[in-house]
Amino acid sequence: MFSSIILTTLLAVTGAQAAVVEGSWGVRADFSRCGSNPPMEAVLEGAPSTKSSPAEGITDFAVTAPFEGRLFLKPAGAVGLGWPYPPQEVDVKVFAEATAGDPGVWANASIVPGYLPAGSVKQMLWNTRTDVVVEPCQNETVSLETIFNGGSLWVYYCGAPEGPLPA
Repeated sequence: MFSSIILTTLLAVTGAQAAVVEGSWGVRADFSRCGSNPPMEAVLEGAPSTKSSPAEGITDFAVTAPFEGRLFLKPAGAVGLGWPYPPQEVDVKVFAEATAGDPGVWANASIVPGYLPAGSVKQMLWNTRTDVVVEPCQNETVSLETIFNGGSLWVYYCGAPEGPLPA
């Protein structure tokens, strides 16, 4: 009983994250620190409709390799981008096979500057290496690769999570 309470508490605090499975890919947009004015939604263009929301302001997308798409926030329910300017986006590429090199790259994500009045990307990481975190400066394009065949890209908007990241 006591151990189930602790487990339930840990899952509630850290969010339920599945273990990394070889060849299994995902993208998490966490905009829970952005507030709700205006209410936002995450869009991953090019992704199948497989998505879930484990908590308010968090959207998980499941993708399969090969995949190429872009992640961005827009006002909830808005048609198109929601504003007249190109949004800040995260370009995501998952390759069918590792690229040449030793070790080869299985996936890449790049933060591309753009307009986002409600918040911007504060941190980006692959859950296979939570010690490697990208924190972009304003109007800076940055990229992050993974050499693992499978994992989830975690994108945090408006603020970074407090404490250690779940492994």
